[in-house]
Amino acid sequence: MASLNRVATKRRKDGKLVVKYRVGWREPMRDDYGVQRKGKYRNRSETFEDYAEAQAFKDELEAARHTGGTSALSDQRRAGELPLGYYAREWLSALDIQVANGRPKQSTADEYARLLRCYVLPELGEVSVASITPRRCEQFVSGLVRQRSRQGDRAPLSPGTVKHAYDVLRRVLKYAQRHGAIAVNPCDAIEFTGASSNGNRERFEHRPLSPGQVGALSAAVAGIPPADYIGPTLPAYPVYALMIKFMAYTGLRAAEVTGLEVADIVFAPSADPDAPSASVRVQRAKERKQVPGRKGTHWVTGPLKTKKSERTVPLPPWLAQRMADYLANVHERANEPSAPLWPSRKNGGGHRAEGQRYAVPLDWSQPLALGAFYDTIMKPALEAIGLPASRPATATRPAVRGVRVHDLRHTYAVLHLSAGVNFVLVSKRMGHATRTVTLDTYGDWIEQDDVAPIELPAPPVPASAGHGQNGAVVPLRRSHGQQTG
Repeated sequence: MASLNRVATKRRKDGKLVVKYRVGWREPMRDDYGVQRKGKYRNRSETFEDYAEAQAFKDELEAARHTGGTSALSDQRRAGELPLGYYAREWLSALDIQVANGRPKQSTADEYARLLRCYVLPELGEVSVASITPRRCEQFVSGLVRQRSRQGDRAPLSPGTVKHAYDVLRRVLKYAQRHGAIAVNPCDAIEFTGASSNGNRERFEHRPLSPGQVGALSAAVAGIPPADYIGPTLPAYPVYALMIKFMAYTGLRAAEVTGLEVADIVFAPSADPDAPSASVRVQRAKERKQVPGRKGTHWVTGPLKTKKSERTVPLPPWLAQRMADYLANVHERANEPSAPLWPSRKNGGGHRAEGQRYAVPLDWSQPLALGAFYDTIMKPALEAIGLPASRPATATRPAVRGVRVHDLRHTYAVLHLSAGVNFVLVSKRMGHATRTVTLDTYGDWIEQDDVAPIELPAPPVPASAGHGQNGAVVPLRRSHGQQTG
């Protein structure tokens, strides 16, 4: 039985004590599985400033008393008062079950958590979920559009980042709706898809390298810049020079290269020991991330981008020979099948000494982080051979969109397609999810010279048509008064 009591407070308004109204009731206690505990009850109450609102809630409790819905009404009210951050946390916890079943991937769930942490929670994390209106969602999106990137260039957030941040907000609110905290999702009431037309918008075009440029870049990474190079001494990394050629002539993604182990280079039997035959098996990816319960970041093995990314790519004979020499004479853990194929660099070493760069000793115990490799080794090598390297804008210089690590993958595709290799085979070796991806990305480089011209047959002549001399078609005469249509 619910009760309604008048409660006087210490606050005054217009010289009179402010009065509130408290609705009290008793409900059964339940265990973790929702089963009622025999003879166990707890007292609960809800306070209102308006008498009519308190009386209406009391009437609802009385009506629900016989159906067991007493606690549900109060819980629904309290559910809406919980902050968005509560439902964001619960939604991420629910994703763990889906990740365990293989969809989505753990990297996708981690990206959702990052978007929440960077963009959604700072603005809406402490706001009660029931108070988030469509107007508030529009303000959130407009704030993202005006927000400056946290990267070095301080440029506006990319349309893709805005879209993904809004999408994760929509997903959290949908989760809150499914759990009865809100009646409708406020994101459904606003028009925002995140899609943008191509138009004349500048795109980040890929920059495949020619064989000569691959050789020059590899030499610069090995510490041998062009003869006309004027600048600080480049550190010598012969191992990474070989890796540059390996990436350009296998087409592997960065995470796939990081995930390679010694056993992934498979040598086939060969009658000539000086001409080995080899291939690389792509079967895992690795990335550095935070691990629950452990401090700092750690290398984590994860799945490939798609199922078709699991593949075997043959090595050119000259590259197979170089890899055989590398494993036989250079790699310090070549006898360990699970050792990283490409080593990292040891911590604690600087990159400049008295104005000159120097090589840091290699660390054969863990994979190479290609992001750091690009910033510290590949960028200076690219600029040394006259190629642009991607750099953020500064106070005196605009941003540069140059050659990236991923362009070595594009190099593989363009070299093979330009040489006339069938695009179906290229698509398979690159691990594309569909052949359409290959055509859309590299259609301009598919060899066309050997395609025979297509001769279309002439349309058949209708039986009712007459023929003149030499088989010419003579139009049928129409009778007087016949209408044309």
